[in-house]
Amino acid sequence: MSPMTDLGLRFVRRPGPGGRAANLAAFGATAVVALLVTFLIAGTLGLSHRSDRIGWRVTDDGDARTAVGVTNSVEDMAAGKPVTRIDLAVTDDQRNAQLPAPPGLPHAPKPGEVFVSPALAKLWGSGDLAKRYKVDQPTGTISSAGLSSPDELVAIRGLAPNTPGLQADDHPNYLTSWNGTAIDSRIGMLLIFVAFGIALVLFPLLSLVGQAAGVAAKRREHRLAALRLAGATRGQVLLLSAVEQAVLAFFGAVTGVIAYTALSPLIARIPIGGGHWYLQDLTVSWWIVLVVLAAVPLLSVLSAMIGLGRVSITPLGVVRGQTRKGISALRLGLLVIGPVMLAVLGMGGAILALLIAVGVAALAVRVVGPFAVQVIGRMLANAANGPVALLAGRRLADDPKAAFRPVAALVLSGFVTGFLALFMPYGATQDGTDAAFELRTTQAQVVVQDARARLAAAGLKGEVTAADRTVEIVVATGDRETARTVLYDVVPGSVPLTAAEKDDQEAGTYLEMRLGVALLLGLVFVTGAASTAAGAVGTALDQSGPAKALRRSGVPLKVIERSARVAAVVPVIGVGLPVVGFGAMCGLLLSGGHVMTEGSSGVLLLVGQVVVGVVLVAVAGAAGAPVLRKASAG
Repeated sequence: MSPMTDLGLRFVRRPGPGGRAANLAAFGATAVVALLVTFLIAGTLGLSHRSDRIGWRVTDDGDARTAVGVTNSVEDMAAGKPVTRIDLAVTDDQRNAQLPAPPGLPHAPKPGEVFVSPALAKLWGSGDLAKRYKVDQPTGTISSAGLSSPDELVAIRGLAPNTPGLQADDHPNYLTSWNGTAIDSRIGMLLIFVAFGIALVLFPLLSLVGQAAGVAAKRREHRLAALRLAGATRGQVLLLSAVEQAVLAFFGAVTGVIAYTALSPLIARIPIGGGHWYLQDLTVSWWIVLVVLAAVPLLSVLSAMIGLGRVSITPLGVVRGQTRKGISALRLGLLVIGPVMLAVLGMGGAILALLIAVGVAALAVRVVGPFAVQVIGRMLANAANGPVALLAGRRLADDPKAAFRPVAALVLSGFVTGFLALFMPYGATQDGTDAAFELRTTQAQVVVQDARARLAAAGLKGEVTAADRTVEIVVATGDRETARTVLYDVVPGSVPLTAAEKDDQEAGTYLEMRLGVALLLGLVFVTGAASTAAGAVGTALDQSGPAKALRRSGVPLKVIERSARVAAVVPVIGVGLPVVGFGAMCGLLLSGGHVMTEGSSGVLLLVGQVVVGVVLVAVAGAAGAPVLRKASAG
């Protein structure tokens, strides 16, 4: 072991004055990063696993001559809940005998056989399902290998080839095998949403990584500068810092992975993608653990090295407290690129290009933020009428990067909130009425006669009319389910549903979008809270030297603490509020000026972002005050 490696390990065990608080802050922030990264990776892969298990149902990779079977997906209802019915017919018995069975089934259903999910099996005896499917009990249940969720309501019904609904004119799906991997539309939309979510949360996460590294690195700055002046080489100083940061980040990453594993049963209860999760979909494999345990410490070490560049090059400037150069206004040009890309691409743009545009806009916020802090600091210092505003303004103007770093993730969360506030639909419009069944058919008059005859035979009163290719059937509300059963196959391949029930079929997708927005904002706020908390400790340690000098010169401790709080709150309000507007502008440019959010939820979200931001900074400032008080004593 080299001397610098050994010295780095010693510094971890015995961090010195203020070192314990800095190490704990860096450790906690890194643990949060590892937890969130593990969640994002495992959740994305879990959605892919869910799609793979049910992809065969929507696969259409064959033709009528070569297919082993045909399928057709039908929207159904049971006990007032949306159900998916899969009609299946084997068209090549010889080939079917040679192929593996459809996922979750012992064999491809034969005509008259019905396999159902466990959740639908529980509803079998409480409704008219037995009459509709013409079997007293299901043939069997679908195992987890063929379901996307334990809550999924699905029935797979075996039919004879060329049954109405599966004929060529009905445009069914032709399968060359039972292991098709097409992406289910609902999960596919969620995967796209996850990709946008990762693009939006990426920079807050990277800011948190930088904050975790910066807390400990800032404390090391003078110590490492002293080693450089004593004769240590640049490489030795960087190695020492890398060892110390890597150890803290590694144990933080281990803690984050363990925390995710402990929380995964609770995460599995999140009803998204059609229902709750199978726990195995969220269980991290060994390679995910290795990726997290390698990537998080590596990013942390790189951030620490970047932060210590000034030490390794100009140690004398660190010791003398040399003022940093100002930030150029040229950074403002970056604010134009992302919005222009989003406006040009629009909602119909390629996913990758849109992700890049969103990423560029978020990156612009991160890059321009320090310049905005510098401008605000100069204005505050020039307009100061007391020592508190003057001290806060000078700190912001003299070192805007250090002032912006603790609140960078929180400010970026404002960009995310502003962007997402426009994309929160309540659900389906519910414009459809609940008074009549609606059926689309090319033989409307035939269906009208058949429906009337069925209702009369069942002793039900109803009005059946036809207009163009739409048949409307009105029955008493109390006879709704009975009438649905009587009319179940009056149009092959279609279930009698009211317009409102069809809206309910689509409502789940919109509700999941809202839940996805809430989850994403939760991740961003957790990131911002962790970054702000770590930043409060780092700022307190960073200001310990100037605070100690001010106390010795007679400045009251209350003035120093108040100026520190002002310097923390001003960037959140002065930069965060415009960034929220910038995020909303980017969202409007992407949607072409169309706001999907209904009601006042978007406004409430924006107000909540501001309130949460100020509260987080106030709480973090209160937590950092004891550290500043102790570090500046003497």
